[in-house]
Amino acid sequence: MVIKHKFWIGMFIAPTVIIFLMFYAYPLGTVIVTSFTEWHLVSPIVFNGFSNYAALFRHDPAFIASLFNTLIWLVLQCTVFVGLGVLVALVTMRRDKFSRFVKVVYLIPNMIAVAALARLFYSFFQPSYGLVNQFIQWIGFSDFEMNWYMDPRTAFLSVTLTSILFAGIITLIVSSEIAAIPASIYEAATIDGATGTQVHRYITLPMLRNIIATSLILASTGALKMFEVIYLTTNGGPGNQTMNLSLLLYKTAMSDNDYGYANAIGTVIFVLGIGIILFITKLSKLGQSHYLE
Repeated sequence: MVIKHKFWIGMFIAPTVIIFLMFYAYPLGTVIVTSFTEWHLVSPIVFNGFSNYAALFRHDPAFIASLFNTLIWLVLQCTVFVGLGVLVALVTMRRDKFSRFVKVVYLIPNMIAVAALARLFYSFFQPSYGLVNQFIQWIGFSDFEMNWYMDPRTAFLSVTLTSILFAGIITLIVSSEIAAIPASIYEAATIDGATGTQVHRYITLPMLRNIIATSLILASTGALKMFEVIYLTTNGGPGNQTMNLSLLLYKTAMSDNDYGYANAIGTVIFVLGIGIILFITKLSKLGQSHYLE
């Protein structure tokens, strides 16, 4: 009977394991293995050891710039992106019409395809007919004209502002967790004389610790794989001002046909992602144990 029970457990698990091996483990293993090779698709694969990684970190200014930009965006996503999402969730936690209206407006960008929103903002920031320049000219700066996405002084900021519009998903996740907190806890705190700030500090935020950690992981992985917004607005320019690891990987593979080198970049992204997830998880557990003490 026990053997039969284990057999059926194995049968139910098998499809998931097979799908995981086919679509996740095997491609990932292929990327890591071929990152140690010279592979130009049409030519034979030649093992070259750590040459790709040595070239990345020693002789490739585009990679260094991309890594730096990716890390900056990662920090901004984890602070501004998540912070803004949590703040809006806290401000709109009341179930009144105004809070619902703010949430709906804030979530609109998440209902639009990333590519469509990127092109929309690309038109907003155009130097000749863009709404941003027209507004600045309308308020009195008649000679003002700037190509926001192509000017080295504003390109990075413009891409960042475009990507932050998707912070609504964090608000949605955090709001659902806030709704699950029993109202009796807030009622007891109010009876004890707690202010709104104290309620958020000592009740709401500690109870949101796990969901905030999840939001940080989502924001971090989103920063690592950010592609459409950059590709459709600046294409990594001007120079390498807005180049990130995902776009560099794409260009290395598709434009240069250097798949071994591109897979080395992909492996760096994977290692960064795993490291960040482990760090956030560990930090969350340490904070939770400190809170319980």
